[in-house]
Amino acid sequence: MSAPEQNTNGGAGALPRMAAALVPRELATWSLSALAMAALEGGLLGVIVKNQFADVAQPVLLNFCVALVAGAPAYANLFSFFFASLASGRDKIMVLSRLLMVVALCLLVMSVPGPSVAGLVVFSLMAVAARMAWSGVLTVRAAVWRANYQRDWRARVTARMVRWFSVIMAAFGALIGVALDWSADSYRFLFPLGAFAILAAAFVYRSARVRRHGQLIRNELAESQLAETRSGLHRVGDVLREDRDFRRYMYGMLMFGSGNLMVIPMMVIILNEQFEIPRLVQVLVLSSLPLVFLCLSIGAWARLLDKRHIFEYRGVHCWFYVAAILAFALAAISHQAWLLWPASMFQGVAMAGGRLGWNLGHNDFSSDAHASLYMSIHVTLTGIRGLIAPLLGVAFYQYLAAWDSSLGPWALALPFALSLAGSLWFVYLNRERSQR
Repeated sequence: MSAPEQNTNGGAGALPRMAAALVPRELATWSLSALAMAALEGGLLGVIVKNQFADVAQPVLLNFCVALVAGAPAYANLFSFFFASLASGRDKIMVLSRLLMVVALCLLVMSVPGPSVAGLVVFSLMAVAARMAWSGVLTVRAAVWRANYQRDWRARVTARMVRWFSVIMAAFGALIGVALDWSADSYRFLFPLGAFAILAAAFVYRSARVRRHGQLIRNELAESQLAETRSGLHRVGDVLREDRDFRRYMYGMLMFGSGNLMVIPMMVIILNEQFEIPRLVQVLVLSSLPLVFLCLSIGAWARLLDKRHIFEYRGVHCWFYVAAILAFALAAISHQAWLLWPASMFQGVAMAGGRLGWNLGHNDFSSDAHASLYMSIHVTLTGIRGLIAPLLGVAFYQYLAAWDSSLGPWALALPFALSLAGSLWFVYLNRERSQR
């Protein structure tokens, strides 16, 4: 191990000196960004839409807007290819800083619309635009983290970032929930606070560094020149056709991820229409409490991912999402509100593992030169299922509830079945890889 990569204190959990030097600015940037992203968390946005605009829009339109904003964190990733192309051959830090500024602008606009159908449309579109910009941040940031942090301790660094990010998101999200119980319009004053925080993050990150940045840019430009005759879709086809393991991993994520993406928008509607519980409890169950358990469990997931291939990792992690969806379904069907709390805890543990696997899993298939391409494929396919799955879940709920309102909660059987099928597929992939 070279001198710059040695541990700073020799402890087993210590980061190499190089990583230790880079981490503080990353922590500052993403901690500030967390205030904005707490406001843009899908569960919280769904609660605001369902409650703030309930008196001005038809229930069906309102529920589909809930699905739109709650699913935005996933389907906004459809634009990942655009951002990967935008950043290719360019200064990664400058691109990231400008995307953070776009998020800030969207949050400021979201605090303006009043309770009307037009206000609902503007609020929803700005939420989608903010999540689109954030998808660009995630895409470009993945290339930066790959350059700066080596494989055997990358998950530990990511876990540290995500832990701080999630603590702040949970706290600020809970604050918004308390404020919403006090006044339905209180988010208008808190969203600008998040906007100014992420604007500060953009300026902090401007002085960040990327290891071998010049070489990375030259490699990307060379790769772009080689691929000039191939369109983005052709390149996706090439990767999925030639990389069998990555293709099958994407199959698993299609089933598994679709089930997971349906749950939160469906639960926002169920908690309002079937339980009628306070806004604060809705925010705690669907947003803040899962983030707390994400923080508590992400260290264990990081240690597992640092030592295991993504197939083996997913073969363990997936069952926590299955347990969370099952607990939510049992709570909704039996109308036992106390079951929402353990469901929320399982959701948080599952989210912790999911965040790490989603950000880093593609690295077990790609080379350095193709890391952004693999990540953008993964992110874009997430966007496709993020666009379809929440709307499909809400449509299934509406269909059952139209027959009988008591049948609505049984719609959660659909995401449970999809998540279970994906989990079994990951177990199979891991066993097959072990045999190879």
